[in-house]
Amino acid sequence: MLDAGSLGERFLDGGGAEFTVLLETLGEAVTIRDVNDEIVYANRAALRQLGFESLEKLQRRPLVALMDEYVVHDEHGRPLTMADIPSVRLLNGEPAEPLLIHTVHQTTGASRWQLLKAAGLRDTADRLVAAVTVIEDLTAVKTAEVQMRILSESGRVLASSLDLHQTLANVAEVGVPGLADWCVVDLIDEDLNREHVAIAHRDAGRRDLVARLRELEPLRVDPESTAGRVFTSGESQLFFDVPDEHLFRVAAGKEHLQILRALAIRSAVAVPMRTRGRTVGVMTFGTSESQRRLTAVDLDLAEQLAGRAAMAVDNSRLHTTLSLVSETLQQSLRPSELPPVPGWEVAALYRPAGASQRIKVGGDFYELLTDGEACLALIGDVTGHGVNAATLTALLRHGAHFASRLEPEPAAILNELDELLRQRSETWLCTALCARLEPEELVLSSAGHPPALIVDATGTVTEAPDPGPLLGAFSDAEWAQHRVAIPHGGLALLYTDGVTETSGVNDRFGTDRLKQLLSAHAGADPDTLLDALDHALVAFRHGEPHDDIAALALAPNPA
Repeated sequence: MLDAGSLGERFLDGGGAEFTVLLETLGEAVTIRDVNDEIVYANRAALRQLGFESLEKLQRRPLVALMDEYVVHDEHGRPLTMADIPSVRLLNGEPAEPLLIHTVHQTTGASRWQLLKAAGLRDTADRLVAAVTVIEDLTAVKTAEVQMRILSESGRVLASSLDLHQTLANVAEVGVPGLADWCVVDLIDEDLNREHVAIAHRDAGRRDLVARLRELEPLRVDPESTAGRVFTSGESQLFFDVPDEHLFRVAAGKEHLQILRALAIRSAVAVPMRTRGRTVGVMTFGTSESQRRLTAVDLDLAEQLAGRAAMAVDNSRLHTTLSLVSETLQQSLRPSELPPVPGWEVAALYRPAGASQRIKVGGDFYELLTDGEACLALIGDVTGHGVNAATLTALLRHGAHFASRLEPEPAAILNELDELLRQRSETWLCTALCARLEPEELVLSSAGHPPALIVDATGTVTEAPDPGPLLGAFSDAEWAQHRVAIPHGGLALLYTDGVTETSGVNDRFGTDRLKQLLSAHAGADPDTLLDALDHALVAFRHGEPHDDIAALALAPNPA
């Protein structure tokens, strides 16, 4: 058998001693394997990495047995065997590209990332006599890389949805398998009531086993349990080892213990989900199949993930609360159900701008005023969006109801709304169109609002009336009234400019397209027409809507 000195002499033409000294000073581990598949040399760095005190003790261990002490995968998670190692491939006459491997020692649970590079040693006859392997330890680099990837991915998934359960499920998946083999997420309230929210496992076939485990656990957390202590103290717990005695102690019953043992839990960490000084849940990460032992570094990463998940819980709950406020506010802005109007069929369409906004209320409004003998339809558009516009809209609606009882004339109602706006300390402007519904005709008055569109049974579309001044703009403003006949089979559409201003790819929906849609649906009832309009706007729109949409369709129905 060739020794390291003779191999070095052949490789360096007589510089064996210098070659050995050089190898001993290297930070990288270096081994030399001969054609008989035996290690003939290992420098001090290699002996340290492999856990041997001397080359002689290393040589007494068969190489296959040595590799069997580890769980070995490539960087993509593919299991590796001895035949995949570059030095073995090289000695077998196969290509031997550098190979990045991830190893976990089955006894210690220590995890390493190593880059293996192999080169051949040849004798004077150019015969391959051995392979030199340089083992570069990339554990610190790859660990940092995995952590950055997990944190980056968690940031992306947390921003992708405000759905609480889906978000937490996504976060759990992000931590597997980079941080651990499995993850479970529990939300816990102040009374220690638990909600099982998410489960992730690197082995899809074992996910159901974890799910069954969760079903067997009580919904109220025991304050002395791991989850209970983590939740109440706000401090994490790291279990470097999870012995069977611990499983027996925490098991909730015979089946629960059987599943805990079947999962073969090697190591675990439980971390609090804390945000704004309070704990909202617990995330638990564990290792099984990989046989890794979790470390303080893993604990730190788990705590960062839990903190981000807790913030997502807070944001989701805030979004839910604001959505409820928004929905309540929207319902106050428009009738939940249009009242019946004798002699008329009526329908309404309302879409607030910015479906992604937390408060989805705007300045567009409509109202049917049926408090007195007359029936009036009102549609308007207050400048601005959000709570301020919503507050003003509510004021105008109630003002219109009051005015309609005193003088049920469209121009008189607009005059009353103008007074309400001009009495406010800030300048607010509003367009509005008011119509009194009479048998087969409308009495219209407009304050800077898009004119009503009237379509007859033949599909001919006309506009009425000419608009008067904006509400809130002038102290001496007056508004005229116009009578417009709505023939049998005809229909009148009152709408806000959010309809015509809907943005497409290259232009806006516009009045011409709106008229074409009305003409194409001549003879349709109000509900059918507004459904067609809604679908047309959605199909035309490019991106998020930037303006609210409101519309009223009015059709005489003498029967």
